[in-house]
Amino acid sequence: MTIFGSLAREFKGSDGLTWGQINELWAGLLGGGYVSKSGPAVGWLSALRCSTMLACTRRITDAVATVPCKVKRGIPGTNRVQDATDHSLYNLLATAPNEWMDSLQFRETLIAHCVVAKGGFAFINRVRGKIVELILLGAGDVQVKPQPDRSIKYRVTAPDGTSELLDQSMIFHVRGLSWDGYHALEAVQLAREALGLSLAIEQTHAMLHAHGARPSGIVSVPKNLDEKELIRLAAWVRKHYGGLDNVSRVMVLDGDAKFTPFDMKGVDAQHIELRKFEVEEICRFTGVMPMVIGFPADMAARAAVESIMSMHLAHTVRPWHRRFEYAANRQLLTRQELDDGLYVKLVDGEFLRATAKDRAEYNKAALGGNGNPGWASIDDVRGWDDMDCYVPGTDPGSHIYAPLNSGPIGSDGVPRGNAAPAPAPPPAKA
Repeated sequence: MTIFGSLAREFKGSDGLTWGQINELWAGLLGGGYVSKSGPAVGWLSALRCSTMLACTRRITDAVATVPCKVKRGIPGTNRVQDATDHSLYNLLATAPNEWMDSLQFRETLIAHCVVAKGGFAFINRVRGKIVELILLGAGDVQVKPQPDRSIKYRVTAPDGTSELLDQSMIFHVRGLSWDGYHALEAVQLAREALGLSLAIEQTHAMLHAHGARPSGIVSVPKNLDEKELIRLAAWVRKHYGGLDNVSRVMVLDGDAKFTPFDMKGVDAQHIELRKFEVEEICRFTGVMPMVIGFPADMAARAAVESIMSMHLAHTVRPWHRRFEYAANRQLLTRQELDDGLYVKLVDGEFLRATAKDRAEYNKAALGGNGNPGWASIDDVRGWDDMDCYVPGTDPGSHIYAPLNSGPIGSDGVPRGNAAPAPAPPPAKA
């Protein structure tokens, strides 16, 4: 058996490989990425050299990493919840999953692997059944291995080159869109033509500016030149008329030589439009609204920015939040803990805080106003801004206030301090 055949069977787990799978195999082995028809090889890191892909990835990773991540516990017999600070997983997700990363960095990198590569992986370090550490793994260091009994094992390669097959209980796996439920569809592979074209156009523009920020031309002479003379002439033209510093300089030639510039063709004039189209194309692949990454830049297109941001939160941020939460609930909590009301929650309410004015209006409505009863107490409102209770341990801070007289509502539904007048006694009988 050939070395390539052995690697191929290890990589795919089958003897039959299509050309697309062979391309994927070599991409993984050589690290060169997937070859696009426009020329550039598109890999996990080279894809991020595309400014649009980098911006879309940052918008998704920031949305998951910059909000608090907490373990919550439902209070039995009520519809209220509280932070499960006594659980071992609480500090790992809220503060630091290991000794060299904080929670933000951990989630940021994990989700970046999901967006660009084949999924995010972390080793679950358990001591006597208790999770004490989550160690991030490189996306290229883990291979998903479905087993005949429909379970999953993971082939993990260490930095020293050794590998080990680990059980699924030892790996925290957050995957993106999947076709078979085991392997995530790799965004870079699916979008390689759009990414490759974007990189090729950017390189074309870079070379255009490097060579004088204008189309090339022909320098012609009446006599035949040998190889040394051609090399010397080309070097002289590059030195005196190439590059941005020499744009629009007058070319002076002797010996009956002449310079004939090329006219810019229509396809060259459409480069800017093509680059704009590629921004939209990559945004479609990643599911990010173009407005969120600052495209287009004209103010006329920003008239509906509030609605667009709401769509971004609903159709981009929320799915990634739920993807992380569900994976954490299934893999980091036991079934008994789930039955006891424990769950992992990304506190996305921060996205709804908006401006101070909007928050003040919302808080006012929550406390009660305009003839409507409120649904929150002062302690609730202060807690939304991470403030202490108004009067810890006493009644005034834990009451819901009536809209008009700002008196706490009693158990009988009557606002205290403005109680309803007692009914007049019936007239005495004669």
